[in-house]
Amino acid sequence: MKLITFIHKYNKTFFLLAIAMLIVSCVEEIPIESEGFEEAIVIEGTITNELRQHEIKLSRVYAIDSTGPSALSGADVRVIGNSEFEFQESEPGIYVSKDSFAASPGVDYELNILVNGQEYRSQTAQLPGTSNIGQLDANRVDYQGEDGVAITLSNQTSTGDANYYRYEFTETFKFTSNMFKSTDIIIEDGLAKLVPKQKEEYTCYQTNNSQDIILANTNSLSEDSVNDLLINFIDADHPKISNRYSLLVKQYVINREAYSYYQILEELSGSENIFSQSQPGYFEGNIENINNPEEKVIGFFNVSSVSTKRIYFNYQDFYNPDGIRPKFVSDASCEVTFPTIEVLKEQLENNGVRWYETPIPLPLNQERPVYVVPRRCVDCTVFGTNEKPEFWED
Repeated sequence: MKLITFIHKYNKTFFLLAIAMLIVSCVEEIPIESEGFEEAIVIEGTITNELRQHEIKLSRVYAIDSTGPSALSGADVRVIGNSEFEFQESEPGIYVSKDSFAASPGVDYELNILVNGQEYRSQTAQLPGTSNIGQLDANRVDYQGEDGVAITLSNQTSTGDANYYRYEFTETFKFTSNMFKSTDIIIEDGLAKLVPKQKEEYTCYQTNNSQDIILANTNSLSEDSVNDLLINFIDADHPKISNRYSLLVKQYVINREAYSYYQILEELSGSENIFSQSQPGYFEGNIENINNPEEKVIGFFNVSSVSTKRIYFNYQDFYNPDGIRPKFVSDASCEVTFPTIEVLKEQLENNGVRWYETPIPLPLNQERPVYVVPRRCVDCTVFGTNEKPEFWED
């Protein structure tokens, strides 16, 4: 089965190719200026058909050799549609709608921003058609010469004008430390003492958000449906799949202007998160300064319909459950040492070691009381959290 993938990373050799593709395709070209610039305002915002509080991000980005973007505070932010929705600053540069709302079909939405005496306004946008994620599949594959698990997506037949898609995902995985220990060592009144472990350190969870832009375009296909789109590939040697893995995928139906914008952004920065990137050049989106149309404004105001779906799989679904599972720390790095009481005290103060074994029952042998190993070999919270997510299903 052929995997359709639009997952790309920043590579300058693809830049001219991407522009050429935009010119010859049915997607409208977004003008790009390659000359440098001193600074520009960055506006990043999407409203969807989800009933929730929506978010707009504002910052200023500087030349590529600067220290990066800075949050833009003190703005008056509103989205105008069938009603006027006000946003308030929740943290520097982050504006959240005061009330929950959902974008409705057939309504023109416009983003308005007043800051530092300047007014910024987006082009109007309507909610595009809808399309639900029909199926997520996980399969063991050989992908570009690497063994691992590929997660692919197929969506259901769309309604309305749904030809362009953008995807995000959040992965969460369960993992264990190299060693299970139920005992801790402490120093009390100058003496080593064994105590029961006070927190969970063997089983943990880690959550990561997608960083790549993932796009799909069905405009040239006979059916408005995406089939076997590669969303994520996890290498067999990564601890992510060592126990249980979950992926939550969010599908955005976007218009062709937004699709074109994200294609170019993908080539320029390798990430759709323009709020955290230093841009190597300038390209415009669908927002302008009403007072000064010549001002450079980076960003795009989106109105999207959204569909989500989650998948789980276990290590033993694809690999030998009795085999050696990938870990964050190699067993060879878990060296057992036998420190003096003075060294042990310092190691414990720095939270650098965990109890491994007691050669002679305490309180005897206080000069060298216990064997220890590096903390990372016992304490899984070095790499994640021991709090089980509310959504998690075992």
